[in-house]
Amino acid sequence: MRSLLLAVLAAYLIAAIHSILAFVNKRRSLQRVAQWSTAVGFALHTCALIADWVIDGHYPLFGLRETLSFLAWALVALYSLVLYRYRAQALGAFTMPLISVLTFIALIIGSDSGTAPAAFSATWLFPIHTTLLIFAYAAFFIVFIASVMYLLQERELKLKTFSAIFHRLPSLTTVNELATTAGAVGLTLLTLGIVTGMFWSSTRSGRIWHNDPKEIFALLTWLLYFVLTIYRSTANWRGRRAAWLGVVGFALVLCTFFGARLLPGYHVFG
Repeated sequence: MRSLLLAVLAAYLIAAIHSILAFVNKRRSLQRVAQWSTAVGFALHTCALIADWVIDGHYPLFGLRETLSFLAWALVALYSLVLYRYRAQALGAFTMPLISVLTFIALIIGSDSGTAPAAFSATWLFPIHTTLLIFAYAAFFIVFIASVMYLLQERELKLKTFSAIFHRLPSLTTVNELATTAGAVGLTLLTLGIVTGMFWSSTRSGRIWHNDPKEIFALLTWLLYFVLTIYRSTANWRGRRAAWLGVVGFALVLCTFFGARLLPGYHVFG
């Protein structure tokens, strides 16, 4: 479905460009174009994932191309929910360019060669495990962007400069609430993803833990976001320290996401 994914990329690029222009110019017409383009791209992306599933005969989360494409799709889904709940339109200027990049990389990589091993397709646990993790990573990206926006806002307040960026970003209260909610959602999804992964590993090899680099990074990521979620519930940590912890946590997310390919181990997919 290369042609369909190309159409998806075109829609996301239009959305990214108009989101940035809307962020700079604060024009509602530009934001509406961005939202409609995002909706069209998401619909086409959903069709592309379903088509890959039908044509390839396995859940579309095997191999780097499918993983990046699915991650981009998950990011669009969460971004849409955030836009609906918080009206944080500035988030699109940060999120849609990344989604476009992920889709572009998935497009130029091309189709993954070969078929999924029987161990992946023979159990219902694999699709659930991988889907939960992908949406957890997407939620943690929202935490990262919210943390960056908080730090930018906080710096503007501290220096009392109040540039154009300050007036275009959501309020500190909104950003903090967004980071707290997204962190809690991501932690829940990551917990469920780890648990289902243990069950899947047990059915596959008889062991629930292999000291795999991805497993270790996933555990470290879980611990960090558990601490972040707990301390965000207290007034003392609702601020700059929590925002920096959200940035550091995303670095661990990147290590977890790419650990399977950069380091040898039990997890050889994704």
